[in-house]
Formats: sequence, structure tokens, C-alpha cells
Amino acid sequence: MDIRMDAALGSPYRSLRQQARVITEAWAADNMYCVMCGAPHLEALQNNKPVADLLCPRCHSVFELKSHNGPFGGIIVDGAYHTMMTRLTDGHNPHLFVMEYRRPEYVVENLWIIPKYFFTTEIIRKRKPLSSKAQRAGWTGCNIVWRNIPTQGKIPVIRQREILEPEQICRKVAATSALAVRKISARGWLMDVLYCLEKLGKEYFSLQDVYDFSDYLQIRHPENHNVHPKIRQQLQFLRNKGYLEFLGRGEYRMKTMM
Repeated sequence: MDIRMDAALGSPYRSLRQQARVITEAWAADNMYCVMCGAPHLEALQNNKPVADLLCPRCHSVFELKSHNGPFGGIIVDGAYHTMMTRLTDGHNPHLFVMEYRRPEYVVENLWIIPKYFFTTEIIRKRKPLSSKAQRAGWTGCNIVWRNIPTQGKIPVIRQREILEPEQICRKVAATSALAVRKISARGWLMDVLYCLEKLGKEYFSLQDVYDFSDYLQIRHPENHNVHPKIRQQLQFLRNKGYLEFLGRGEYRMKTMM
């Protein structure tokens, strides 16, 4: 793997956005492996395929790449809102590579993989439709709220220009597969409780510590009026999957620190 991209690929394009898309997608097709099965190469999909850029020829996992010149901040600009939501609710959303690069050198600074089962409707934020004067009037895009994704779902592949060991990355991704929940509503509750545990930042915590996030969780899930039972349900799930240890009397230990 080479963290330097071929900037010459962007020369036929005038738009910096087009240049970046061509250069970064070519780099991913030439350099990235499948983090799901360990296959050494990914294949580029046809241009403009909705919410997808790369395909693993071995396990057929699909990936999307989002890149940004410099740090993303708290928001990742994504594509069409309705396309994203349809694929998300159908369970057909791709895994996501998130890249930060440096222009004009076109060097990869950071790269993360976010497995698709960490995506929920709550982390997708709808943007305002384009004005009637715009070329694509009425088109509505969306943003991915980076800070709402639990730490377990943001797995570094390249960190500050250092290429991390591929086998280690594949093991980390495989370990998170225990958190895969197909039903989108259940997935939302699980990811939100994981987010709360991450905010606690403690190895040892109590049930009451998590109950203290009840107002936040109620806002996130206004249709549910039994927040405490849902919290206990998610903690039981995490316990069964080996992420938590129940110590008795409402006390827990985080076996895998957030």
C-alpha cells in the first residue's frame, strides 16, 4: 500500500471536486484490501452507482468512499438523502471508507472503515433541498454525523500517514460483527446505548449511570415510552455478546473499552 495518490489522474478535470473524486477512488481501487474477508484487492464499480464505489470480488462486500481535503470535522457530506435512507432501511447500505487527505500532494493522512451495521437513521441528517434556481432544483442530499457513530464503528486503517497492519484491522472488524443487528430500529437503540457508554468513559459503571441518559435517549426515540426497559435490553445484548460483564446489583464492567 502506498499512501501517495496519482494526482495526474485529475488533470483532465477543471473542478477540484471532480479531480479529488477520480484521484481518491483510483487510489482505493489500486491500494485497498477487503477489511471484511482479507481479500488483497477491491474492484471499482461503474461511475455514478448510487451509494457504492468498490466491490470485493471474493466476499462481494460493497464499499463507499468519502474523502476530504483535511479534517472532516463533525459532518461527512454524503449523497442523495432518499437513496441513502432506502438502502439503509432495506439493509443494503455499503460499508464506508472515510479518508482525510492533503492537497496538493494528495497524500492519505487518515483512513477509517465504518462497517455498515453501525449505520442508523439517527446518524443521517437531511440537508435542505436545492433551490429552484439550481441546476438540480429540489435535489436533497444528506450528511453523516460522525460524532454519533460509536468508537467501535470507526476503525483506523491509516493513522497520521501510518499504514496499520491489515491482519489486525480485519480482526478488529470481525470482532465488531457481533454487534450486527439487521432490524434498523433495534440497531438504532443499540448504537445509541453504545454511544452513551462511550460518553461515560468508565470501565466500571452502574445501571443508574446509563439511566442518566434517559432524556437523551427519549429524544432520540420519541416513539418509545419505556426507555429504562430498552436500556436494560441493550445492556443484556452487549453482555451476551461479550462486551459487558454483569457484576450484580446493577453494576457492570466494560470488557472492551470504548
